[in-house]
Amino acid sequence: MSIFYIISALLFLFGLVFVFYPWLKRSSVQRVEVNNVNVIRARIEEIKKEAEEGLINQDEMQQSIDEMKLALVDETQNQSNKSTHSAIKPLIIGAIPTLIIGIWVYVDANQLSGLSQLQFAINNTQELNNRIVLQPANDVSPQEFQKYALVIRQQLRKKPDDAIGWTWLGRINMTLGQMEESVNAFKKALTLKPQDDELRSRYAQAAMMRGDEEGLAIAFNQLEYLIRKAPQERQYRLLMTVVAAQSNNAEVAFSNFALIKDQLDPSSSLFQSLSTQLRSMGAPESLFDSQASDAGIQPENNNNVNNEPKTTKLEVMVSVAESIQAKLPSEGFLIVFAQDASGQTRLPLAVKRVTLPEFPFVLSLSEEDAMLENFSLKTAEQVKLTARISMDEDVMPSSGELQGELELLQMSAKPNIVEIIIDKELP
Repeated sequence: MSIFYIISALLFLFGLVFVFYPWLKRSSVQRVEVNNVNVIRARIEEIKKEAEEGLINQDEMQQSIDEMKLALVDETQNQSNKSTHSAIKPLIIGAIPTLIIGIWVYVDANQLSGLSQLQFAINNTQELNNRIVLQPANDVSPQEFQKYALVIRQQLRKKPDDAIGWTWLGRINMTLGQMEESVNAFKKALTLKPQDDELRSRYAQAAMMRGDEEGLAIAFNQLEYLIRKAPQERQYRLLMTVVAAQSNNAEVAFSNFALIKDQLDPSSSLFQSLSTQLRSMGAPESLFDSQASDAGIQPENNNNVNNEPKTTKLEVMVSVAESIQAKLPSEGFLIVFAQDASGQTRLPLAVKRVTLPEFPFVLSLSEEDAMLENFSLKTAEQVKLTARISMDEDVMPSSGELQGELELLQMSAKPNIVEIIIDKELP
């Protein structure tokens, strides 16, 4: 809105210039004409005086007076023509930027680019639906997600009580990192389906990922409801531990962490991060001892505890190809993430972000690095690994970022350490 007022003020000033410039120019011309008339009159008086003194005869006097009058007429005409030409120039100069500004304001006010994208999305709804929902593709771009979101919003205007539509809008906004919009969409969906616990959990996760005080309060209230309803659900208690720690609620954070600590890998970044934060809040060392959980929550798969690991972990060594080492930024982030190679979802199964290190660099990915419940390395048979050097911490790709990929890694036959080489620049 401030841009509108600035442009309006500039146009108003242009209008004032166009109104007053001809008037000022006319006043200048009139002053010149008055001066010329006074000069001619003085010269005519001199000619008459010369005739009275006998310096010139009557015919010469009359001829001189006529010539002076003709000169006055010619001078007045020339001044008028100059005034007309000089007035046209500022009109032309002012009309060009005014026309440009007017066209720009019209295009911006009518959102022509947005309408064009919406029309494209509507015309390609079926293709977008196939690539994103029915048969998720690995190469869906952020622009396609945004266009599909436009289609969903258009449908929700016609049918605002479509809970599934609001849920998908929340999921797409979460994928795009638009957490405020994601929270609002999940909130609307939850008002339509208040008994959907999975939807409530997604709402809590989106609010938590928003990261502000209001978002943490929303997440806390939703998780508190879910835990009362399903106290055996570890995922709820893990999320509550994270939310309570971020809210500096020591009692809730300690009690929930005690119930799920034995199901966490002590070497995972999540466990270490939580331990550091809880210790800073005054947690006793006994809280981190490896003891069986209490409060009636028993470890799962007790019969298989010696046959399979609790977590699925990938040790990843990231290096940079010599051909693009000169393009390494001085500051940024290394983002390494794994996706399900089957293409059932583009959401990362595990993500790790670190401040740009020296290469080669080794890190680990485990199910504790998952972004969402029920989507982790433990659920995938084949994964696709991506390593990207980014100026921000967003998983979505941007032009100019450096990236390397490793396709179809079998989780059942993974090597002790996986090597991935960053070898290309994104267009």
